[in-house]
Amino acid sequence: MDGWIKLHRKIIESTIWDKPPLYLKVWMYLLISAQHAQYKGLKRGQISTSIPDIIEACKWHVGARVERPTKDQVYQVLSFLRKPDGGGHESDTEATMIATTKATHGMLIEVLNYSVYQDSGEDESNDEGNGETDTKPAREQRQPNNINKNVKNDKNVKNDKNEQEKELKKSSSQKNAKRVYSEDDRVYKLAKRFHELAYENALQLGTSHLIKEPNFQNWADTFRLILERDKIPEVELGEVIKYGLNEKFYRTIIFSPTNLREHYPKILTHMRAQQTKRNSSTPSGKPKLEITTNAGAESVSSEEYELAMQRAREMKAAREREQKEAKYR
Repeated sequence: MDGWIKLHRKIIESTIWDKPPLYLKVWMYLLISAQHAQYKGLKRGQISTSIPDIIEACKWHVGARVERPTKDQVYQVLSFLRKPDGGGHESDTEATMIATTKATHGMLIEVLNYSVYQDSGEDESNDEGNGETDTKPAREQRQPNNINKNVKNDKNVKNDKNEQEKELKKSSSQKNAKRVYSEDDRVYKLAKRFHELAYENALQLGTSHLIKEPNFQNWADTFRLILERDKIPEVELGEVIKYGLNEKFYRTIIFSPTNLREHYPKILTHMRAQQTKRNSSTPSGKPKLEITTNAGAESVSSEEYELAMQRAREMKAAREREQKEAKYR
């Protein structure tokens, strides 16, 4: 709640000053919340509120505990403010301070001398002066249903909303912006090499006329996801690509990195299963098959096979999570 109101020094001479602190707090809440100009059916000096709203606005803290006035206490304060001899405005001790009317939701309260309080041209200064100019930040409090807005505040709200929307759009566009890969990028080279191998495979099958020039940027991005998000070792990726493009079934369905990624767990598992069937006398060692070499696949131990199976399961779970996340993008 922004803005300010005028408060006359003579308030300390009024009857309300001698009342318990809750009386003055409710009175200040009504002055601050009242319309400074006609707004949505409310006249100047009026406020649409309710007993629960006043209770919530006038709560206070005792250590970590929150204390609230009771309904009876709030009714007593409002009754006092309605009394003709209840103390009145700080500069008119005989005036009625408010008038209340029941409304559909809560009540309508009118500060009867609002213009007298706020339009006075006699702005006084403290002759003695205390030398203090800093003020503490206003305490946040619950606002009534008729939130007191002026033209300046409306513009500030709209500007803040527009700025937030711009930031969200900017953040969204940055998040959705695709990377651009150069021909020297590792994943771009993988995309080019995959296309060469796929074309050679198509020549053998007599389907080369179906191979079209791909979008290497999209292919490179898919390989980046395979390496970074799926956490596939590059050496293993080379093995799977060569195996998939030479295996009699998978070579008929692997045409792009997207197909490869989709079927990767199955291809890897099938490849490891075939390797375990080979002659155990085949020289063992760490598998090393680069995507640009012509070396054949080597046999693997049962430990390596189990590791491959575990990685395949993890990849499958990761792909399922990614597909679920894509539905909400």
